[in-house]
Amino acid sequence: MVLYSQNSESKALDSSKIKKIETFIDSADQFKKSNLDSALFYADLALKISEKLKNISIVAESRLKTAEILWYKKNYLSAIGILKLNLNHEDRLDNNLIGRTYKSMGDAYRQERQSDSALVNYAKALNSFLIAKNNRGISLTYLSLGITYELGGDKTSASKFYEKSMTFSPNSKLMEKHKNQLYEDGVTVGYDYQKFIDLSLDIERIATGQNDKRLLGITYNNLKRSYFRQKDYDRSLKYALKEIEVKSQIKSDVLTSDPKIFAGNIYLLKNDTQKAIAYFKDALKDAKDSLKLKAYDGLKGAYVKLGHTSKVVEIMEASNVVRDSLNAKNSRISTREIIERYQNEKQQQEIESLNFQNEAKAEKISNQRLTLFGSLAGSVLLLLLGFLLYRNYRAKQDLNYSQLNFRLLQTQLNPHFMFNALNEIKLNLDPDKSNETSEHLSSYSKLMRLILEGSDKEFVSVEDDVSLISKFLQLQQLVHDYSFNFKIHVDESLDMHYIKIPPMLVQPFVENAVLHGIKSVDNGEIKIQYLEQNNELVVKVEDNGKGFSKSKSELGKHLHQSMGTKIIDQRINNYEKLHGFKIDVQTVSNEDSGTIIIITCPIFF
Repeated sequence: MVLYSQNSESKALDSSKIKKIETFIDSADQFKKSNLDSALFYADLALKISEKLKNISIVAESRLKTAEILWYKKNYLSAIGILKLNLNHEDRLDNNLIGRTYKSMGDAYRQERQSDSALVNYAKALNSFLIAKNNRGISLTYLSLGITYELGGDKTSASKFYEKSMTFSPNSKLMEKHKNQLYEDGVTVGYDYQKFIDLSLDIERIATGQNDKRLLGITYNNLKRSYFRQKDYDRSLKYALKEIEVKSQIKSDVLTSDPKIFAGNIYLLKNDTQKAIAYFKDALKDAKDSLKLKAYDGLKGAYVKLGHTSKVVEIMEASNVVRDSLNAKNSRISTREIIERYQNEKQQQEIESLNFQNEAKAEKISNQRLTLFGSLAGSVLLLLLGFLLYRNYRAKQDLNYSQLNFRLLQTQLNPHFMFNALNEIKLNLDPDKSNETSEHLSSYSKLMRLILEGSDKEFVSVEDDVSLISKFLQLQQLVHDYSFNFKIHVDESLDMHYIKIPPMLVQPFVENAVLHGIKSVDNGEIKIQYLEQNNELVVKVEDNGKGFSKSKSELGKHLHQSMGTKIIDQRINNYEKLHGFKIDVQTVSNEDSGTIIIITCPIFF
C-alpha cells in the first residue's frame, strides 16, 4: 500500500517513517487472513507512527486499516469509535477518504443491527463518492444499501440498489455494454448532470426517511445547482426553496442567505423582479462578507431592470461600504497571519537552537571526538537551515512582487484607458454643438462607472464585460461620427451571469480594431463574439480593415503596440502565474479580409 500526503505540509515528511507505516499496513493485510491479533498489532503500530507525523491523510488511512481489522474481529463498536475520529477533520480530508470512512461506519452499524444508523452513513458515503466521482465507491455503497434493505425485509428496494450497484461497477457487463458512452479514468467514470441528479435524488430519499436535515440541506444544494446547469430553472428554484426551508429548521449556525440569493437570481432570470428583490433583501438579514456583496449585486440588477436609478445608486453605496469593510478585514487578517507565522517560525528556531545546544553539551561530556563531530554536523545543519529559510524568504518576496505587480498593471490600465477616451472627447468637442457634447460626456460617464466598478476585481462576469465593450464602442461611434458599425454576439450556451473573465482583457483589442483596423475604411464594421468551444471561453474581435500580410513581417509587429496592449501582455502572464488561468491570444490577418483576434481562456465561475 502506498501512502501520500493530500496537502503540502509545513515540514518535510520523514520518508523512513512512511515506509515503516506502509510495511506495517501490508503486514496487517497479510495476517488478517490467518491471525487477526497479529494483524491488529501491526495496524496499531502503523497508527502510532502516523500520529507522530501529524499528517491527517496518513492518520486517516491508518485508522481505516485498524477499523477494518476490528471489524473482522467483530469488535464493531470499537471500529466505529476509531472511524469517528476521522470525521473530526472532515474539512481537511479528500472526499474519497470521507466516503470510505462513512461506508466503513455503515458496515459496522449494519453488523450491530442498527439499520437506521447504517443507512444514514451509507447516504453520506454516497454523497462523498458522488462528489469525488468514484464509481467503485458508489457501486460498493449501493451494494451495502441493498444488503441492509434485504436484511430489513424490503426486497424491492434491495433489488433496486443491487441493480444500481451493477450499473456503477467498472467490471460489470452492463458497464462494458455502455463503455462507448462513458469516459473511463481508472475506477472513475465521467458523469453527466442527469446521473448526478439521479444519485442526489437517491440520497434525498434516504435522508428524508431518516429525517437527516443536514444531509437534506447538502442534497438540495446539489440538486438546485445541477438543475440550474441544465437550465431547468423551475426545478432549480424548487430545490432552492426546499434548501431554505430545511436550513431554517436546523438550530445552528447554518445560514439561509446563500439559497435565498440563489432563488433571487432565478426569479430575476424569470423576470419576476419583485420576488427577486424580496429574496435578496431577506438574504441580507443574515448574510456575511462576500454573500452580502452578492445580495447587493442581485438588488442592483433588479432595480436596473425596473429603471429605479436612485435605488441603484443607494445599493451601490451600501455595497461599497461592505466592500471597504471586507477589504479592511482581509488586510487585518493577512497582517495577523504574517505576524503569527513569523512568531511561530522564530519560536521554532529558538527551540531547535536550544535542542542543538543541549545535544552539544551532552556530547561534550560523553566524548570529545563526538562533540567535535556533532559541532561540525550542527554547523552544516545551521547552514542548510539558513539556506532553506533564505530560499523561502526569496520565494515569498517573489510572490509578493508578482501580486503587487498584478495590482499595479490593473491600476495602470484603467487610467490609460480613461485618458484615451477623454482625449477623444476633447478632440471632438464643438462649442456650437452643446447637445452632442452632452451626449459624449454622458456616454463617457456610463463607461467610467463600469470600469471603476470592476477596478478592484480580478474577474468580472461576461455580462459586465459585454456591457463595457458595448458602451466603449458607442462612445467611439460618437467621436468618429458613426463611421463604423459594430455587432456583439453572445452564444446562448454561455451563462453570462456566472462565467467570469479578467476585466479589461478584451477592450484593448477592440480599441486597436477601432483606431487602426478600420482606420480610413468606408463602412467599417467590427464584430465581437463570445463563444464556448471545447469547454473553453473564446472571444473573437473581427474587423473588415485592410489587414496585413504574413510575408511583410511577424504578425505581432503590425498590431498597435499601445500602452494598453503592453499591459495586457504582462497581465496575461500574471494571470497564469498567480491563478493558473491560461490565456491564449492568436491573430489572423489578411490584406483583403481584415484582422481577427482570437482570445481563448478557461471556463471560470
